[in-house]
Amino acid sequence: MQDRSCYKLTQEGERLFRMQKYEQGIDLLKKALEVGTDDFSLLSAIYCQLGNAHTMLKDYEQALKFHTYDILVERLIGNKPGEAKSCANLGNIFKMKGAYNDALTFTFKQLDFAEELADKVLKSRAYYNIATIYVERGRCTKLEAAEERNDAKNDEAQSDFENAAKYFKLNLEVAEALDDPLTMGRCYGSLGNTFYCLGDYDQSIEFHKRRLELSQQYGDRASMRRAHANIANCHALKSNMPLAIQHYKLAYNLATEIGNKTEEAQMAYSLANALYIGKEVQKAITYFQRHLKIARSLEDISGQLRSCYSLALSFNNLCERRKALYYLVLAKRNSLQVNDTSAILDIDNLLHEILEAGQEDVLIDDIELIIDQSADPAPAEIEHRELRLTFFQKRNINDRPVNTPEDPLAEDRYEKEEFFDMLAKLQSKRMNDQRVDASVLNANIDFRVRQTDTEPDNSSTDGSEVLIDLILNAQERRMDDQRAPFLPGLNPNGQIMLRRLNTDQGNEELDDHLVEWLMRVQSQRLDEQRSELPPIKPEGQEELDKKKEEDVTAIVMRMQAGRLEDQRAHLPTIPTSKN
Repeated sequence: MQDRSCYKLTQEGERLFRMQKYEQGIDLLKKALEVGTDDFSLLSAIYCQLGNAHTMLKDYEQALKFHTYDILVERLIGNKPGEAKSCANLGNIFKMKGAYNDALTFTFKQLDFAEELADKVLKSRAYYNIATIYVERGRCTKLEAAEERNDAKNDEAQSDFENAAKYFKLNLEVAEALDDPLTMGRCYGSLGNTFYCLGDYDQSIEFHKRRLELSQQYGDRASMRRAHANIANCHALKSNMPLAIQHYKLAYNLATEIGNKTEEAQMAYSLANALYIGKEVQKAITYFQRHLKIARSLEDISGQLRSCYSLALSFNNLCERRKALYYLVLAKRNSLQVNDTSAILDIDNLLHEILEAGQEDVLIDDIELIIDQSADPAPAEIEHRELRLTFFQKRNINDRPVNTPEDPLAEDRYEKEEFFDMLAKLQSKRMNDQRVDASVLNANIDFRVRQTDTEPDNSSTDGSEVLIDLILNAQERRMDDQRAPFLPGLNPNGQIMLRRLNTDQGNEELDDHLVEWLMRVQSQRLDEQRSELPPIKPEGQEELDKKKEEDVTAIVMRMQAGRLEDQRAHLPTIPTSKN
């Protein structure tokens, strides 16, 4: 009866997960654990579902906890395919946390199980998981190398990308042997992206073309769009703009057909950049405006900033400076809203360029901009203060130019005086590399902070207490005669079954192996948390310290003695009787 109730709660929780109602599903599965069961397979399923749900909610610590419970159950009952599944889940969570070495430890363990079980599908998944971890770590290190100008880290990143390519190719070989077109397509795209990271654009194009051909066979328009966009990126970086424009147009058309506004905006912006670099500025303006329209509909301020700045740049290229200034004012407004300091500097530089080219055509009394809104199909309202040059001095949304007089008439005089000072300041900050170039066509990459480690077998977890807790529970379980439960949701009958498992010599050995394996992952954290022994004192130091302690004690005692004397109560004097 109890098991049936637990099972029903689990089924209902899984139904809620399928509806993406994760919080409600978690509540039901926790109730199922409170009811309890002696079915280890059901218990494993509950742990796994709870781990997956917490992963979807980005609560990685809870996800680690439940997936670790799951792996312990699978090990205890000797279910190696289930243990391999748990390793994959743990590896995935560690990858999302940026703990790449821990991720590799568990994922290589998944590969070991696949080879032991001679399971080709499991091996294919393990190869793919390992490759994606190397890619993520490589991207992270690549960013660090660029920021620090560190050649050694750049070499580390290249090594990670090469390892990723190796395991993607192994994944592809297994997929081809299994005649698995879905996995083959995924491998083609992943290899294309990896060679892109390695700077081998010809190889990247080759694999993305294979991905495109396979997607066309199955009518997968989303994959076709990604393939065209990736091929276009490579051609752009090879400075082959005609081919880049051709593939960006195909990608844009597919995004429009699919109806995904975010992807449509992305493709419109990429196509506009390619057209601008290819000297087709008027056509570029058309696609920048399409990007702006979608960004406005999505209330994407950062997207509006990019398109407005690009439109200002394009109209300035055509010498239509008043139109350029209109979009530049909007870009300045957006940059203050999102506090983009880099964009603010670029806007300052472009403003200086426009004013230097002909300030008499775009300024009133040297303090107020003249703008033209006619190029915007849906003109935005511009406040009068945003047309003043002092507006461009703002560095954040609440900023006010320093020493600006409160009197409006005085402010006009102030702005006239400050105009030439501002030009000098802008000139000093001018950057030659602020122009749009092929680098803006790079795919957006989400870099994570890399864990400072190198070897997968000797790594640390980022603040997760769950593995240590479980290990300690496992050790205490063997030492405690009462066999206190360490798996939540295991009812008394299940505890009896667990006790029998632990009394069997073979299973005891298995449990010891599990503890050692999990301890290996935590070894570095445990070392970092150890307290150091006090240093050995030199000869004679101990007597000197003792003497100092005695001196301090004597002083304290003397002070206390005085206080005690003051606080003593004296007995009243009893008068003696006279004879």
